[in-house]
Amino acid sequence: MNIKILNITLIFGLIFNLSVFANCDLTQIKDLERKKDGAVRLFARNGSFESAILEKSKDCSTDEIIFDLSQSENIEYFDFVTKMKLAPARYTAYVSENDTIGILQYEGLAAPMDYYLQSNNITFPEDQMLKLGGRHTIAVAYSKNTKQIYVNDDIISSNNHSVPSTYEDLLLIAEELKSAGIEYPISGMFNSNRDLAIMFVNLYLSLGGELFKDPESPKIAIRNKTGIKTLEMMQSVSAYLNPDHFEADTALIEKSWSDGNSAIGIFWASQYNNLKSNNTSIHPALSLSDGNTPASTIWFKGFTVARYVVESEAVAAMNTMKYSFDDISSNSNFELWINSELESNPAASGLNANINAGVPEYPVSPYVSLLTESIGNSIKEYLVDGGKAKSVLKQMEKDYTKLAKELEYR
Repeated sequence: MNIKILNITLIFGLIFNLSVFANCDLTQIKDLERKKDGAVRLFARNGSFESAILEKSKDCSTDEIIFDLSQSENIEYFDFVTKMKLAPARYTAYVSENDTIGILQYEGLAAPMDYYLQSNNITFPEDQMLKLGGRHTIAVAYSKNTKQIYVNDDIISSNNHSVPSTYEDLLLIAEELKSAGIEYPISGMFNSNRDLAIMFVNLYLSLGGELFKDPESPKIAIRNKTGIKTLEMMQSVSAYLNPDHFEADTALIEKSWSDGNSAIGIFWASQYNNLKSNNTSIHPALSLSDGNTPASTIWFKGFTVARYVVESEAVAAMNTMKYSFDDISSNSNFELWINSELESNPAASGLNANINAGVPEYPVSPYVSLLTESIGNSIKEYLVDGGKAKSVLKQMEKDYTKLAKELEYR
């Protein structure tokens, strides 16, 4: 999907060379104001990786240079955009992904980063510098991610099944496994509204569906046969899921998988180290029988610097984020890091298979950002309580439209 992206004019210059900050010493930045609400203000979603990034950033703080670190389960975009339009912006930088960067790029609230990088001899591999439809680097990506399937090989082989490649095959296997005594053959990330929204988008796009009426329109277009088929498939899959997992903590779902309670899981590639065992294998995402590609999308995770901050704060934010990401990516297996080993990394085999199969990137679009934020609750109610898919799509459309109108996307 091609979404019109606003070009952003570079307004910042650099006042100090970041390359000298080997130990994350922000005291050398000229005119960095020691203000009580935080000279460095960082934002991220909730999550163990995000928490680790913010925790590591504290190495850069001092008694005089105060840090303000914020996390949130869900992003309320109207509130978030309003805060980022302040002068100065509420956050100087944030951990960004496909959905968070889409709306802020459109609003012109993400600072072009090329001048910072070039003026200070800071380099990243080309595939980490995301220009996202424009001439300027808007985000620096450190990792990739995708939804894929995990298989308990012991359960599958002992019941004389092979690994499914389509959702239709999955349902047939799940029914036979349930008859054989596996109470909940399927597991996965059905516990958050955001994950359910992402699953809907993944399935819908793989069937060739168009999310909006035309490439430059915020008018939603999911109330159709493709939308109905997508929801009905999600409901069919969820019938083989432990119903408690709709509300369960992710750690509990991962433990249930590790305990061998399910045969096939739909999880993120980045969860590999929490789910792996001697009898677990990973595979590309499942396709639908009449789909174009496996029903998944490719994600990035990295950082973005706010536009409406003074130069000294922009420099401090970039240095802090680079320091934190560099350290975590060198010393942890939280994510599938973008580096020379990614293609040969066993944990990334499902990701690489999805890429090779032509799985698209999750759309970086303000409208898809709002769609991802707004439709998950209605999907969860449908999966838990039932109903008609057509009626659910109508409610999803209302939920999206309400949020879009708040931001005056008409």
